[in-house]
Amino acid sequence: MYQEFTSRNHGYITNDLQAHIGSTIILIAGCGLGSVSAEVAVRTGFKKFILVDGDTVGVSNLNRQIFNFSDVGKFKAQALKERLLAINPEVEV
Repeated sequence: MYQEFTSRNHGYITNDLQAHIGSTIILIAGCGLGSVSAEVAVRTGFKKFILVDGDTVGVSNLNRQIFNFSDVGKFKAQALKERLLAINPEVEV
């Protein structure tokens, strides 16, 4: 699935770099604004994430973070994990 998931990256990202991306671990310390970077990263093909944030999603977060109203009250790290897995179920969080 990874090959097909990242197939549109060809021409922008070499095969060697894509393989490196797929095995690189990304630390997101602060899953609020970091959620935007994490979503772009998973869509680029990053598959390994460490998420750190003790805060919960509030309504005031929804205008600048990737969360949905259904995420309000959840821990940001958990809500972001669910979002990343919804984009690519092969993600390791």
